[in-house]
Amino acid sequence: MAKKWTDEQLQCIETRGGTVLVSAAAGSGKTSVLVERVIGLVTDAENPVDIDRLLVVTFTNAAASEMKQRLAAALSERIAQKPDDLRLLRQQMLVARANISTVHGFCSSLIREHFHLLELPPQFRVAETAETAQMADEALNEIVEELYQENSPEFIELTELLSPGKDDRILFDAIQKIHTFMQSHPYPEKWLAEKQGYYAIDLPAGQTSWGRMVLDKAGDILKGATSLVGRALALAEEEPVMAEKYADFLRTEHAMLENAASRMSSLRWDEAIIYAQGLAFGTLPQLRNYGDQARKERVKTLRDKAKKDIKEKLPPLFCGDDAECREDINALSVLADVLFDAVGRFGKRYAEKKLARGLVDYNDLEHMALRLLVDEDGNKTSLSAELSSRFDEVLVDEYQDTNAAQDALFRALSRNESNLFMVGDVKQSIYGFRQAMPDIFLRRRDTYQPFDGINYPATITLGNNFRSRLEITDAVNFVFRQLMTKSVCGMNYDEREELKASAKYEAAEGYQTELLIIDGDTREQNDDSDAAEARVIAARIREIMNTLKVTENGELRPARFGDFCILLRSKSAHAKNYADELSRCGIPSWTEAAGGFFASAEIASAVALLHVIDNPIQDIPLLAVLISPVFGFSPDDLTKIRLHHPEGRLYTALRRYGKSGDDAYLKSRIAAFLNQLDAWRLLAVTLPTDRLIHRIYEDTALTSVAAAMRHGAQRVANLRLLHDTARRFEQNGFRGLSAFVRMLDRAERQGNDIEAPAFGAEDAVRIMSIHHSKGLEFPFLFIAGMGRRFNRQSSTDNLLIHSDMGVGFKRRDPETLTQWNTLPRIAVSLAISKSELAEEMRVLYVAMTRAKEKLIMVMTMRFPEKRLASLAALIGEEDTLPSHAVLNATGMCDWILSAALRHPSGGHLRSLAGDDCIPIYPADHSWHIDVLRSPPPEPPETYEEQAVNPDMEFADIIKQRISYAYPYREFSMLPAKLAASELSHGTVRRENVANSRPAFLSESGLTPAERGTALHTFMQFADYSAAASDVRGEISRLVEKGYLTREQGRVIPVAKVKCFFESELYARIKSADRAYREFHFTIDIPATELLAQKAGVASEEVVIIQGIADCVLVENGGLVVIDYKTDHVKTGDILIDRYKEQLGIYARALERTLGMPVRECLLYSFALDSVINANKAVKIIE
Repeated sequence: MAKKWTDEQLQCIETRGGTVLVSAAAGSGKTSVLVERVIGLVTDAENPVDIDRLLVVTFTNAAASEMKQRLAAALSERIAQKPDDLRLLRQQMLVARANISTVHGFCSSLIREHFHLLELPPQFRVAETAETAQMADEALNEIVEELYQENSPEFIELTELLSPGKDDRILFDAIQKIHTFMQSHPYPEKWLAEKQGYYAIDLPAGQTSWGRMVLDKAGDILKGATSLVGRALALAEEEPVMAEKYADFLRTEHAMLENAASRMSSLRWDEAIIYAQGLAFGTLPQLRNYGDQARKERVKTLRDKAKKDIKEKLPPLFCGDDAECREDINALSVLADVLFDAVGRFGKRYAEKKLARGLVDYNDLEHMALRLLVDEDGNKTSLSAELSSRFDEVLVDEYQDTNAAQDALFRALSRNESNLFMVGDVKQSIYGFRQAMPDIFLRRRDTYQPFDGINYPATITLGNNFRSRLEITDAVNFVFRQLMTKSVCGMNYDEREELKASAKYEAAEGYQTELLIIDGDTREQNDDSDAAEARVIAARIREIMNTLKVTENGELRPARFGDFCILLRSKSAHAKNYADELSRCGIPSWTEAAGGFFASAEIASAVALLHVIDNPIQDIPLLAVLISPVFGFSPDDLTKIRLHHPEGRLYTALRRYGKSGDDAYLKSRIAAFLNQLDAWRLLAVTLPTDRLIHRIYEDTALTSVAAAMRHGAQRVANLRLLHDTARRFEQNGFRGLSAFVRMLDRAERQGNDIEAPAFGAEDAVRIMSIHHSKGLEFPFLFIAGMGRRFNRQSSTDNLLIHSDMGVGFKRRDPETLTQWNTLPRIAVSLAISKSELAEEMRVLYVAMTRAKEKLIMVMTMRFPEKRLASLAALIGEEDTLPSHAVLNATGMCDWILSAALRHPSGGHLRSLAGDDCIPIYPADHSWHIDVLRSPPPEPPETYEEQAVNPDMEFADIIKQRISYAYPYREFSMLPAKLAASELSHGTVRRENVANSRPAFLSESGLTPAERGTALHTFMQFADYSAAASDVRGEISRLVEKGYLTREQGRVIPVAKVKCFFESELYARIKSADRAYREFHFTIDIPATELLAQKAGVASEEVVIIQGIADCVLVENGGLVVIDYKTDHVKTGDILIDRYKEQLGIYARALERTLGMPVRECLLYSFALDSVINANKAVKIIE
């Protein structure tokens, strides 16, 4: 059945006239539309396009892979309908060559094709994050060291301003941050020169870009205050008694503010200061014994809020008069020159280091591709013209996350921007920290006209949501109609942007959106509030699982834990608090580690161990290693050690106790640990870091420990990734454990997390950050921690950077050491705050639109009545919330509560706010809103005994059922798959899943079983010709090649092996027609043959047997089976008795696999130095 497309989707699929921007709302099926458009282009009846003449750019490699898979599947469907269509068959062949990739993937291919034009080595490769961090750190240290050696007064002044102590971290961060900002622009050096030029322009303060920003902000504050007083006036005028007292007074203040707001942006700087300082508020007349106290209080609150904003927010904007601001700018221009010079020098040195190693980073890919396509004046090169003619259309997915450099690239690849097809949703642009620039999308959206099929470029809006229930789309629309306006985030949430519920769900009760407010009393948002929220969430999960169903493939099914997700604003330690509390409530959960890869327990332990091996005189890493599950020292042990030697380093105390402590057992454990540590430290000098880590894993069984922990697969993957990271580190020219540890520390400090594969498929509640949830969907969604304040740290540093406003510094008096704000820094701070607030709103949109069936928002706050009253006072009559109310929000809760106060279901909130004058905004679906004064109690640690009366009838039923004996119990105990070695001794043995142990815990080194494994490994991989003449030399070769560990090499019995190579059996192996080593097989055997016969058991019951025969000879058309044994026995008969069933399976399997009869079954005993013929004992099962 053909898919039914909406009219707007068909427009996206079928339009061919020119450039189109598709604004695709959450859940609107944009990927399906994009695939269908490509299919439509290649199958167009009039003007078909070969698939390799399209360039499709996706945001991630996974998206590119999915796009190719979807295209291949869609083509296969059409070929099934038209199997003789040669064009379709050709397109199917071309899919593998299709230009579908990330922007970096395309740039990499382009550069490889034309590397000679860029003076790159042909074998260049893209550096990994750890490598770029290492090289950047080296370059930065070198440049700063050179600047210190030059010792210019300006540089010293800069360092004292940014890093007044001994730590240059802020200076380092500033240089790197500016360099990063540069890279998002098509011409980084021009951007740097432009921002540096801001300080060289000699203009009055009010005419600089910074001054205009500040004056505009002052005007916005005045407009907000005018609006507040205007609403207070309107309320007063509605009631005659109040109007008589308040109206004239408020009218005067309103006129004063309105006049100031209208003139502010046109005033000169000093005039603006005088005007702002001249704004005087009188004393509101008294209104005694007035009946409508709610109205009176609201009028007073509105007017007081206006007065407070003017007094508190306006003066900080003006840091001085025009002369003072210009003097600040002139003084800072010298520091700016030094800083920008350092940035330029760093960029060059960093580039030199990359080129010397034949490396490029992701920013290089974009800029090098641009250099191939556009010259310094912005004109297209001949290569660009050639590529433009090669691509009939350039399709870009996730266009809202494009930066200026990428956009320039797309324009260069297009035919004068006439064949671009861009898809995205600016409301979901949440990657500002990666330099995404949503303004690029907005500029096109605002300049393109709505699609009419004739005029281009055009915009098509996809508003149908095929993901969520109507209750959710209604909630999203209700909130964002009020919040999202052009003055706040550059766009209006109007009819074009609203979600139109188009998913098919059965109407049912219980799916309404919920808002749960926990009264935090006097507590801040902390670990206690996390636990309280988690208990509330746990209770709701239990209720939902008992009452609601999930729609899956058109059918209803019971809810599972895996249907629930808890979203948090960021990946932080809070996630663990929620997970721990859910666990206490008996609810399984899966969460991203706070801090990601580096914060996971197994990586923290491994990295701490590497630190200690590199330098044991580090108390914190050493303590972490000692108490880790691998070494298991208890707090009591550590207390004994420290009490024995209270002073100095922990490592010294450890060694002292190992020599003269009282506890003999503890001393032995310390000795084992120190011996192992010394051995690793010796290996660290000689082995590459990756091989050292591999050895550590072997010696400690760390991967086994990790696998046994919760989310074991994820933990093992993390450990493997650490090893792989070390291997790449060594391969890329870096050397040594110390350098590797420093690289890890730097990556963790700078937030350059190492991405590990995620394992979250188990049936558990997922806890993740909103950013990681993008692109995902969940039947039942909680957005938690909404009471937390926005993180405004980025606008409080001494030095601030903004892509448009440039760089802003504070100033510092070197004599008094006092600091003060400056015009550039104030303007940059305002720009950052506005950008961050707009992104926070988009983050909230992404979070709310992840829900499929039910959305529950959870927040904890102090004094909810006071908070609600404050928010209620700012709400006006307009459809949207006042801009100043939205911009002054301290957290997402302010936005949600302000909207909820106007919801028809918000009566309880309005009552708590003490304000019944709030206008109610229409909504199609109710919300469940609850203020929880006492959240569910903590789950008990212990349970009291309760007397119960037994139900004897039910007890008899239980007795009957548990006394039932299953007649085929032996078969139920038999696994479906066995190893042949498990049949030895005539019994089926259960697998021992914990048969390995850390080497340092074994006093005598390897166990007998491990020694046997070492010998078998030698027999598997040895060069028999070489071993026959030099056993020790062959052992050394296998150790060097990594087939054997050094410990395994040491325990191989050289004399016994020599006896083997001197035996007749070895001579027979050499002379055989053919010899197989480690021959793998798999066969099925009736279950009745592995156990005593059971009547009534179906003959088709089988068990799969897998095995490996040590050696198989082909002699004269027959087979000889040889099995090597290391058991310490006195006679060969014991071995025959132990292994006759195993040999019988080998014989049967080899006859079936190789098609030849088995003539002999032999055991070679290394303990007895002899061959044992087992022909008589082996029973070949016919």
